[in-house]
Amino acid sequence: MTDRYEVAVIGYGPVAQAAANLLGARGFRVAVFEIATSIYNLPRAAHFDGEVMRIWQSVGLAEATMSASAPIAGLRFVNGQGDVLFAIDVPERATASGWFAGYLFYQPDLEQVLQDGVAGYDNVDVFQGHEVTAISQDAGGVEMTVRDLSSGREGSVTADYLWGCDGARSLSRRAAGIELEDMGFDQPWLVIDTLLKREVELPQYATQICDPARPTTFIPSSGAHRRWEFMLMPEDDPETIAEPESVWRLLGGWISPDDAEVIRATVYSFHALIARAYRQGRIFIAGDAAHQMPPFLGQGMCAGVRDVANLTWKLDFVRQGAARDFILDTYFEERAPQVRRIIQNAVATGRVIQTTDPTVAAARDRMFAEQTASLDPQSRQLGSVDLSMPGLTGGLLARTGVGSAAGDMFPQTLVERDGRPARLDEVLGDGFAIIAGPDDSRIISEEAQEAWAFLSPQYVQVQPPTASGHPVERAITVRDREGLVLDWLRRNGTASVRPDRYVYGAAKKTTKFIALAESLRSALGARAAVS
Repeated sequence: MTDRYEVAVIGYGPVAQAAANLLGARGFRVAVFEIATSIYNLPRAAHFDGEVMRIWQSVGLAEATMSASAPIAGLRFVNGQGDVLFAIDVPERATASGWFAGYLFYQPDLEQVLQDGVAGYDNVDVFQGHEVTAISQDAGGVEMTVRDLSSGREGSVTADYLWGCDGARSLSRRAAGIELEDMGFDQPWLVIDTLLKREVELPQYATQICDPARPTTFIPSSGAHRRWEFMLMPEDDPETIAEPESVWRLLGGWISPDDAEVIRATVYSFHALIARAYRQGRIFIAGDAAHQMPPFLGQGMCAGVRDVANLTWKLDFVRQGAARDFILDTYFEERAPQVRRIIQNAVATGRVIQTTDPTVAAARDRMFAEQTASLDPQSRQLGSVDLSMPGLTGGLLARTGVGSAAGDMFPQTLVERDGRPARLDEVLGDGFAIIAGPDDSRIISEEAQEAWAFLSPQYVQVQPPTASGHPVERAITVRDREGLVLDWLRRNGTASVRPDRYVYGAAKKTTKFIALAESLRSALGARAAVS
């Protein structure tokens, strides 16, 4: 290993693997330290959503991750009698992310794809079988004591920044002195992972069995992998419930030993925790080191991948001199409120599922019967809980009054460029992009382009399938045959889209579009054009 890296990453689970791919793609000199010597051969996470697939796309891994996953068909909440309380049917078409709404996967397979991606970067060094035992920092960087577990030798490694993707017991978080806030959820569940030996008739939907006698979750996953989660009841012995006899007693209504092999059975306590800061000096934390949530919405790993995607492009801007260091503080300002909302929704969902009082459960079932009758099949409303993904509400966004779309995820669709199909993100590049509609050339005037010159954005003009508006100078022209992006632009105006595909702001007038540029330049503290 070298003496100095730009970024050191502790941990090598999916969030750290995402970080290594994202940093590697932007040319950072990276060292990754992981205690394990190989991929952990048992599953933990089981779901990622379309936005995370969009992140895999950004590092060229979308097709490979598709081969290691399967689109989710939908979600069912049923009561103890099997009556459907709440249902989400996932359309068999791309969503606004440009991908399906969600994917189920077997974690060892996904990790292999992500690690293969990292292996393609000569600027990323991965040290498996190495433990970071001590961390200190000063104004110039971070110093780590690293032990080679095979030889016992210790050495010192320094980095400009340290990213702690090292899980719930994070050494990085403790070294930074960051405390966790308890959001009031602590419930043990037995998690059972199986591999089918033969075809078995099981639900194709992820299913939450809201049975007060024993709340249960079934996850169909991908390939032969199937997962069950059983809430521990007061009469259960946590020390013995994971033993084969207890496991097969619980699985008996679903499968037999002739149908499947149990590859893991263990008791997990589902927590709801969030760090009070994600940064201390040059140390950043992400994933389970920064937040932990119940798994009912399948967003734990997703939140961690969003963390590192948010931080990567900002650190790259600082490295280039295109932004001042203070923009790194927006990492917490943006990610923490979004994660908090997701945790709150996961906790609320868990409380719906975990009702064990039969009287309360009956009232819940009646409420769902009344609510479902008035909802369309695509509703994401679970009682008072909105299950749709929240946007960003603060941080590096245009202020209220400049553009109401700030903080939204910009839609992606298949477009046509020079007669060939492409996904929109492939045209936007890896920096900021200005996206205009067919009649927006007046908004992106010469004066406006001068105002945005400090950023060197990619200009993209979206035209309808046949007719064309007045062309925008310097813009790549694409045609939106599905109309998704054109509709967004008609409603919101010309968009300034960040590298992570969140909208900085949008405007329908030249003066406001110039004001967007001025506000962004001030927010970045920019001094030089982005290369």
